[in-house]
Amino acid sequence: MSLKAAEIVETSPIKKGDYRTVLGFAGAGFIGNSATMYAIRAKGFKQVAYLKSNHLPPMTLFSNGNPMQSFRVHLDENERIIFVVTENLIPADGCRPIALELFEWLKLKGVKEIYSIDSLPFSNMPPEIKALVYSYKIDLSKLGYPALKEGALSGVSSCILDQCLEEGFPFVCLIVPTNKLTSMDYPGSADAIDILNKVFKLGVDPSPLRGVDQTKKTAEKPSGFGKIFKKS
Repeated sequence: MSLKAAEIVETSPIKKGDYRTVLGFAGAGFIGNSATMYAIRAKGFKQVAYLKSNHLPPMTLFSNGNPMQSFRVHLDENERIIFVVTENLIPADGCRPIALELFEWLKLKGVKEIYSIDSLPFSNMPPEIKALVYSYKIDLSKLGYPALKEGALSGVSSCILDQCLEEGFPFVCLIVPTNKLTSMDYPGSADAIDILNKVFKLGVDPSPLRGVDQTKKTAEKPSGFGKIFKKS
């Protein structure tokens, strides 16, 4: 392990270019990471790097029988989008060093805009509101989502936002309301996929996630997509 607090290890060469980045980190309802990983798998985006750090709790994931790192970077070469996803819940003392390393690496690769998919527990949010938006130097008004007026952003996303504000770097936070904390919010993840489709024209079908939620309600059987997470 390097003496650095965090390090990005590239597993495939990434040419510098004009990229946009999507951040999908674990949070309430596991919406950010679940939606991002669902899109990655649906489109077959290749893993091109991973982050290693002593600040990350030890976790190895298995997909199709193969081990993979818990903090990964995937690339959509056609649309020039870098996806950053982790299932890890990162401790507070690791958030800033990880965020700073990731932010500098993204700038080095030529990223021009950062979009974070997040979630917040709301008890009285009207069901027709699928997302709230905080936008800095990026105009998303045409999407029709209301602006975030009150709320909170935490973890690595919060630290990256700090750097964006300090450096005048374009940043968007797309917050999906949820009534879940420690269990999978499948409809919320589907709503997040809808958002990604609107912003990035991914064309990913989120209906299987909504189907999983209906199955859980009727049968209360765990699905393959959420087995690694605990129930509420």
